[in-house]
Amino acid sequence: MTRWQRQARLIGAASRQALRYPLRSLLVVGCAAMGVAGAVTAVNYASGGRQQVLEQIQRLGTNVINVSAQQSRAVAGLARTGAIVTTLREADYVALRRELPEIVRASAVATRSQRIKGAGQSKVAGIVGVEPDWFTIRRWDAVEGQLFDDVELRRSARVAVLGAGVARDLFGSESALGERLFINQVPFEIVGVLHERGPSLDSINEDQQVYVPLTAAMRRLMNVDHYNALLLEIRDWTAMDRTAARVADVMRERHRARAGQDEDFRVQNQKALVDAQLQASAQLGFFVRWIGLSALLVAGLGVLAMAWIAVRDRTREIGTRRALGATRDDIFLQFAWEAIALAALGAAAGLALGWVASQVVAARAGLPFVFERGTAAGALAAALLLNVLFASWPARRAARLDPILALRHE
Repeated sequence: MTRWQRQARLIGAASRQALRYPLRSLLVVGCAAMGVAGAVTAVNYASGGRQQVLEQIQRLGTNVINVSAQQSRAVAGLARTGAIVTTLREADYVALRRELPEIVRASAVATRSQRIKGAGQSKVAGIVGVEPDWFTIRRWDAVEGQLFDDVELRRSARVAVLGAGVARDLFGSESALGERLFINQVPFEIVGVLHERGPSLDSINEDQQVYVPLTAAMRRLMNVDHYNALLLEIRDWTAMDRTAARVADVMRERHRARAGQDEDFRVQNQKALVDAQLQASAQLGFFVRWIGLSALLVAGLGVLAMAWIAVRDRTREIGTRRALGATRDDIFLQFAWEAIALAALGAAAGLALGWVASQVVAARAGLPFVFERGTAAGALAAALLLNVLFASWPARRAARLDPILALRHE
């Protein structure tokens, strides 16, 4: 009998032994599968969170500076809170666009919560008055119909674009295009419905808002001459900090802010928010990968424990085989093959289980489904390596057993 034939017979015998102990074999397969599935699912969960953050950042616009009205905390030395800030006006908007050539697009924003009615349904929603460039800055398109344009802005046209959540709440599965929407009892025509986006980084659900031309919002609905915010898109990402500082200087000069006095505006640099979110996402990914590696290690220890128990329970069988002429290499190959083959089967099953678990976790957490093939391949390779190491230890112990002592084992 050649060496290869001998090894083939040993592998066949090891496979039959695995089938003789189904519970033990299933436990080995289960340990390996859970380790790989846990590692893959954890990493995919972190990747889904990172992708969601990147999508939210893209929605906000990466080269964007936001100037918002902020309550001044003291007037004539007296503290006040809760008053509506009316100091962010058109003159500020014009001055910023005139003095900062870095600005390529801009939109003033006026917001207020009002009651809306449509298709026999009623609810309170956020009404957001914006200019057409606002949708371009936010990288947001209509899934149905169209957005309003500059002509409708100049005419203060009573047209509305609905967030996906508002359209669903009022009209269900029916199309909202061309329907009449009453905003604070003022009729508007629905001309478009936006893509669904979900909550943004500031936890505002933009799908539950109604978007109308800025002039219509200020004149027909809110009767105001001030803005809630100014959205400024600049040309160069690397100039974000410098441009934000210049915006703040212009606003301080126009509002005559004194040193040490609270400002009635706030300049938010999108770059700082992006950097903070990406750093938090990177830290989460680092910890999740350690968790995945720990899962693989624990699973490997489970395979080690089951292989060790198998050697202990079959000590007399080892002694008998050695007495009949089996070599140490034969014993090692038999026990190592049993554990490694079962662990490899479990690791492969863990990939499939990780795919399913990643989909379930992503759906439950409201995250995009991500399956990183590189990570899955790495987890599979790491699991196989650990399982070979852990399975070889008990197999080596079995090969070193003294045949006489093994036959006397009770």
